[in-house]
Amino acid sequence: MDIRLHRSWMYNRLNPGRKGYTDEFRNGLDEFVSFALRQEGIINSEIRCPCSNCKNVPLKHFEEVKVHIFQKEFKPDYWYWTCHGESDPELLVEINKQKFAQEGHSNNHGRFENMVYDAVGPEHQMQCEEEMEESPNINDQKFYDLLHAAHKPLWHGCNDHTELSTAVRLLMIKSEGNMSQRSFNQMVALMKETHPPNNLVPNDYYRTKKIVSKLGLTAEKIDCCVNGCMLYYTDECKQLRECKFCNAPRYKKKKTGKKSCKEVPIKRMHYLPLIPRLKRLYASMSSAPHMRWHYENKREPRVMCHPSDGEAWKHFDQTYPSFAAKEGNVRFGLCTDGFTPFNHTTSSYSCWPVIVTPYNLPPELCMTTPYMFLTLIIPGPHNPKSKIDVYLQPLIGELKLLWDEGVLTYDISRKRNFIMKVALMWTINDFPAYGMLSGWSTTGKLACPYCMDKSKSFFLKHGGKCSWFDSHRQFLPTDHAF
Repeated sequence: MDIRLHRSWMYNRLNPGRKGYTDEFRNGLDEFVSFALRQEGIINSEIRCPCSNCKNVPLKHFEEVKVHIFQKEFKPDYWYWTCHGESDPELLVEINKQKFAQEGHSNNHGRFENMVYDAVGPEHQMQCEEEMEESPNINDQKFYDLLHAAHKPLWHGCNDHTELSTAVRLLMIKSEGNMSQRSFNQMVALMKETHPPNNLVPNDYYRTKKIVSKLGLTAEKIDCCVNGCMLYYTDECKQLRECKFCNAPRYKKKKTGKKSCKEVPIKRMHYLPLIPRLKRLYASMSSAPHMRWHYENKREPRVMCHPSDGEAWKHFDQTYPSFAAKEGNVRFGLCTDGFTPFNHTTSSYSCWPVIVTPYNLPPELCMTTPYMFLTLIIPGPHNPKSKIDVYLQPLIGELKLLWDEGVLTYDISRKRNFIMKVALMWTINDFPAYGMLSGWSTTGKLACPYCMDKSKSFFLKHGGKCSWFDSHRQFLPTDHAF
């Protein structure tokens, strides 16, 4: 039976002539509330409000939800109650069709393979899939070849250091000690002379960087408009010499008398690509098995020890079941804030790093320093304010690619290639940065992003400022403990 006929009462709220509510709407609404309250994870009898105004965003007491629906009816086309624990059968059928097409079961070989799997049962099917090992794809195989070559001993008989570990350690010493390139070259030249013959100590700074850069974790330098209007990073914009919005010059003026062929940009941003570092998480045995922790370790209801136990995570899984069904997909959180990299007594300089963190990892690894990925540094000296989205373009482009298409990745713990996709779950920031990232003004009468136009704020008559006196926690029920 068509669900739209069975639940036609949802949009048949009023009697003819708008004389009261229909009986089928009253009975159907009671059925809906009872169904929602029977789901797991319900706390204090609060469910999501599906009225046309709230649209399944806020949690409210079920009595308040009923009042909202009586006044404003259900949101349009909410035939399947997916935000209240019900699955969408039409979506599941579509997912199965896509999966069937992707796995290539249209030929006879695929049909015979399905017959065998149906005969042996799902347990044997999973075992067969786990036993099938694949070699890394072409791009990942290049990384493993380079990594294997870079792990050669520094000299015959050396067990403590390899060519790669020495190069990384030397670059770290140079960075921490603020060593000049000339001093670095002199130091490595002395090391090469004092070590045994045929050693693999790099000759100079250039060759040291080249060893590390082979691993693919590079940084991009992107020229910016001095006023933050645009980035010169697309093929079209790379050819420009001035901003197409404010006509500000891209490069510094050359000093008279100097014959320099290299032009220096006025403002430049450093961007660290996200995709290579995500693939490295599955390329190492120290992190690849942990990337499935959120999927393989399910907790009991009302037990929260990881972001996957939260309401937002579960709502996302119900909204995008095809994404949630693949254990290799990655969930991310994004964090940004401004800081002054120099002494506070000097002139002010606001620099904004943007950090993303994968939440697939277990609680003891989640949000630790090795897994907090610095993706870009928004240069100063001024706060980017509403133009922060200009600087986020490279990161947003990668996130859209990872969400829409995904990237081919090799999981070394399972010896299999798979398409990895990524979802940005939420952002973590203070209130001013929240306004910059979301676009909602966090100042003035409508500063509260929860109350919005229902805020009880008012302007002081003589002070000319906005006040929220006696408006605290107005979104809570009147009988709430707070």
